[in-house]
Amino acid sequence: MKAIKTARVIAVASQKGGVGKTATVTNMAVGLVSLGYKTAIIDMDAQGHIAFSFGIKKNNIKKTIYDVLIGKAKMSEIKQNAFGVDLYLANTSLNDLTSIVMAHYNDKRFPAPNYLLKNAIGQIKALHDYILIDTSPSNDLQTMNSLLASTDIIIPALPEGLAIDGVYDTINLVKRIREQGAKINILGVLPTMVQDYTNLHNVMLQNLRKSFAENPDVKVFDTVIKRAIRHGIAQSNGLPNIKNAPEYLSFVKEVFSIA
Repeated sequence: MKAIKTARVIAVASQKGGVGKTATVTNMAVGLVSLGYKTAIIDMDAQGHIAFSFGIKKNNIKKTIYDVLIGKAKMSEIKQNAFGVDLYLANTSLNDLTSIVMAHYNDKRFPAPNYLLKNAIGQIKALHDYILIDTSPSNDLQTMNSLLASTDIIIPALPEGLAIDGVYDTINLVKRIREQGAKINILGVLPTMVQDYTNLHNVMLQNLRKSFAENPDVKVFDTVIKRAIRHGIAQSNGLPNIKNAPEYLSFVKEVFSIA
């Protein structure tokens, strides 16, 4: 196993919802754990689907990442663990983040609202090899915090028009953040939910690969995550199992060059 001195913080992000962000984060984490890496997930999406994916009822969570971000809890107080993954979960309370943090009477309490998550991650960075962030599918305060806290980003993409458009929107967002001085590396675009028997998906995937073939800044991964009923069953039952999602393990090995 390759030694890692500092945790890599990886946001799985897209400006388009429904492209498999949560499934990617969940299965990447379980895959990394299966390879012996200390791995955590931070849920920055108010839908709270990471909890659901690990069989945890989000409405029963007493303290979440929201409480950490507004200074009412420490990361150690909200940590849960399932299937070997440390979980820092969210629920609908995260929807209140912007109204609280950006309120004019709280400007001294939150002088750097875009860096709340980065500060929180500082509490746990030495405990993990990899920290994965499931992001909101919009350009909101949660997403800005997620990207500014990350060393890397992976962009999942369903090979259809609106989702492909979301890839370009996400890349442009990262470029704007870089212009502000942030250092974040685009690891690449991961094709997800691909139906290889569908001509539309085949054509769109080929076009996606061609469009980035000469772009040194963005690659399209060789691994393709196909649409499979077993993924939906695992997520619905809250029982992630990398044996049932071997393509995600292949992806982990590809993106991190793990033998």
